[in-house]
Amino acid sequence: MNLTLRILNVAVFCSFLLVLSTVFALNDELLNGVVYAKYFWFYISMGISTLILAVYSLFLRNSNIKIKFTLSDLLLLFICLIGLLPFLSGTEAANTPVIQMVLLFVLYFHFRIIFSFGKFYQYVLLLFVITTALIESTWGLSQLYGFTFSQHTLFRLTGSFFNPGPYAGYLAVIVPGAFFYLLADYKILTRKFNKRYVFFYVRWVVSASTSLVVLLVLPAAMSRAAWLAALGGCGFAGLMFLSRNYCLKEYIKRHRNKVMQVAVLLSVLLIIGSWGMYRLKKDSADGRALIWKNTVTAIVKSPLGVGLGNFAGAYGNEQAAYFDSGQASEREKLIAGNPEYAFNEYLQIALEFGIAGLILFLVLMGYVLNKGIKNGQYASVASLSALLIFALMSYPFSVLPFLIVFVFLIATCVTEDTGMSKGVKIPAGLLLAVTCIVVAACLYNRYPVYKAYKDWKQVKVMYAMDLYADTKGTYEGLFPYLNDNAEFLFEYGRILSKTGNHSASNNILRQGMKKNCDPMFYNISGQNYQSLQNYILAEQQFKKAACMVPHRIYPYYLLTKLYIEMGEKQKAMEMASIVLQKEPKVHSPAIDEMRMEIRNIIEKTE
Repeated sequence: MNLTLRILNVAVFCSFLLVLSTVFALNDELLNGVVYAKYFWFYISMGISTLILAVYSLFLRNSNIKIKFTLSDLLLLFICLIGLLPFLSGTEAANTPVIQMVLLFVLYFHFRIIFSFGKFYQYVLLLFVITTALIESTWGLSQLYGFTFSQHTLFRLTGSFFNPGPYAGYLAVIVPGAFFYLLADYKILTRKFNKRYVFFYVRWVVSASTSLVVLLVLPAAMSRAAWLAALGGCGFAGLMFLSRNYCLKEYIKRHRNKVMQVAVLLSVLLIIGSWGMYRLKKDSADGRALIWKNTVTAIVKSPLGVGLGNFAGAYGNEQAAYFDSGQASEREKLIAGNPEYAFNEYLQIALEFGIAGLILFLVLMGYVLNKGIKNGQYASVASLSALLIFALMSYPFSVLPFLIVFVFLIATCVTEDTGMSKGVKIPAGLLLAVTCIVVAACLYNRYPVYKAYKDWKQVKVMYAMDLYADTKGTYEGLFPYLNDNAEFLFEYGRILSKTGNHSASNNILRQGMKKNCDPMFYNISGQNYQSLQNYILAEQQFKKAACMVPHRIYPYYLLTKLYIEMGEKQKAMEMASIVLQKEPKVHSPAIDEMRMEIRNIIEKTE
C-alpha cells in the first residue's frame, strides 16, 4: 500500500505539472494553434489530474482529510454564478468561456485539496511556475538572436504566446516571486552545506537564473504594462523581505526624514518614467484611454453586465454611439479601432459581470492578499500583486495561462495546514466526487470541438481561395461547435452572403456582433439587406460601420453604391466626396481601387 501511495503521490504531482505546463502548448494542426492548443491541453490535463487525484484520495489511509472553508471560496462561487447566469437561464449554450470558467473553478479547489495535504506541493509547484518563466525567457532570447522562430510573423519576440504583450506580462507576473526567493534563500547559501537544504539551494539557483534572464529579455518586449507590473511586484517582494528580516517598521520610525526623501525621489522618478513610457507609444496610450472612456459609459448603461464573453459587442455599440453623437475629437476618430479587450480587466469585469461582479472581485482580491501576507506566502502575494497591476493596462484574464497562474496564486495564499486551521471544513472526498462529474461533463462537451478546429484549418484554405460554394457545407457542419468564435462566425456569414443566403447570413452575423466589434460584420450585413432590397436597414448597418471606426473608407464606399441604387443622387455625391477626399489612417491599393470605381460611377451619373 505504501508503494502504491508513493506512486500515486508522484502521479498527482506530475498531473498538476501538466496543468501548469499549459503555457507551452502549441499545435500546428489547429487554426491559430498558438492560442487554441493551450485550451485543449488544459482540458486534457484537467481530466488527467482530476482522475488521478480522485484515485489518490481513495487510497489515503486518513480518508477524512478536509479543507478549511474560506471567504475566497464563497466569493469565487458567487462570481462564477454571475458569469454562468446566461447558461443557467438557457439563453446561451455551453461555450468556451463557460467551460473555461467552470474548469478553472474546479482547478482552484483541486489546488486547495492538494495544498491541504502539506506544504510540499506548494513549494514544489511554485518552483515549477518560476521555472516556466525561466524557460519562456530563455525561449524569448533564442528568438531575439534568431535561433528559433516567433509565433507571429510581425513580432520577433513572443515566447510561446501570440504576441509580445502577454509574453512580457507572463514574465512580469512570475519574476516577483523569483525575486523574493532570490533574497530570502540567499542566507542559506552563506551557511555550511547541508543535505536537508538541497531544495532551497535549487530554488535559489532557479530564482536567480529566472530574475537575470527576465531582466535581459523584458525590456525588448516593449510592454509598458509589463514593466510597471514587474517593478511593482518586485518592489512589494523587496518590502516584504525587508519587513520580515530587518524590522522595516522600526527603521522607518527612526529615519523618517531619509525615508521621506527617498519616497519623494522615487515618486519623481515614477512620474518622469510614466511620462516617458506614455511618449514611447503615445497613440497606443491614447487609444486605450478612448477604450476606457467608452467602456465606463457602457457600464453605466448596463450596470448588471452584458454577459461573459460579450465585451467586444457591447463596446462596439457604445463606440459607434459616441462617434455618432458628434462629441468625439478628430484625434479620437483617428486612433479608434475595434478592440477585443478593454485593456483594463477591472472595467471589463464590470461590463461583463456587472458592478456587483466587480465589487465581489475587489473584495476577493483584498481578502486573498491579506490572507497571503498572514500565511507568509510572500512570493505568491508579490506575483499576484504584479498580475493585478498588469491587469490595469492589459488583458491577462483573456489569456488562459494567466488564469491558471491566477487560480494557483489565490489557492496558495488562502490555504492553511488542515491540522492548524479552525472553522468550517469541507471533506475533500465530497469535493472530488462533485468535480469528477463536472470535469467529465466539460470534457464530453469539448471533445468534438477539437476536431472542429482541425477541420476548420483545412477548409479555411478553400475559403481563402473564394471557393464559397464548396466550403458552405463544411462550415454548416462546424457551426454547432464553433458558434462562439467570432472569426468563424464572420467567415460563415460571409460564405452565406456570397452564396445568396442573405437572411441566413444576417442571422449568423448577428451572433458574431455580440462577440466582436469589427465593422465588417455590419458592412456584410448591410450588403445582405441591400440584396434583399431592404434599403433602410442596409443604410443603418453601413452608417453604424462608418461610426464604429470613423477613419475607414469602405463603409462610405458602400453607402455611395447604396444611394446610387436607391436613386438618391445627392446623398450618393456626399458619400462619394468622403471616399475621394477622406485621408485614410493606412493607405492601401484597395483604397485606390475603390476611389477609381467611385470616379467611374460619378462620371456615368453626371
